[in-house]
Amino acid sequence: MDDYVKKSIVSRGNVTCPIAVAAEVLSDQWSVIIIRDIAFFDRRTFGSILANNNEKIARPTLANRLRRLCDIRILITGDDSRHSQRKIYSFTERGLSLLPILVEMAHWTMSQPDIRSQNVDFLSKLSNGPSQPMNTFLEKLRKSQHSGSSNNPKTDT
Repeated sequence: MDDYVKKSIVSRGNVTCPIAVAAEVLSDQWSVIIIRDIAFFDRRTFGSILANNNEKIARPTLANRLRRLCDIRILITGDDSRHSQRKIYSFTERGLSLLPILVEMAHWTMSQPDIRSQNVDFLSKLSNGPSQPMNTFLEKLRKSQHSGSSNNPKTDT
């Protein structure tokens, strides 16, 4: 990650923890919703996102978040051949790599009976569930918690 993008993502201090950096990228509700709208609802222009957003994002907020998502190279813009002033937003490879994470976040909320989340069939079908390394990690964590151990349950890498 070059310095410009790193400074754009990590604006507070020298954060190096991968979870903290991911939180910095994804913690903004509007950025995640914009990514959702582009990826799953094919709303690829400013106007389309603004007009069809159920969460009622404000125009200045949308402009700021789209600019930020482009600055950190989650999105790129292209020209619309039908309208000279309209930009078309598309995902970079970096942006595409976020989509499985968002699907798993959705899957998690849909699997929690006490969280009010709509069950969305296409998201359920996209969810792959936990991987073997994740299962191993969770099992080590369960064992360490049940045994009262304070061992750090790191995965073997």
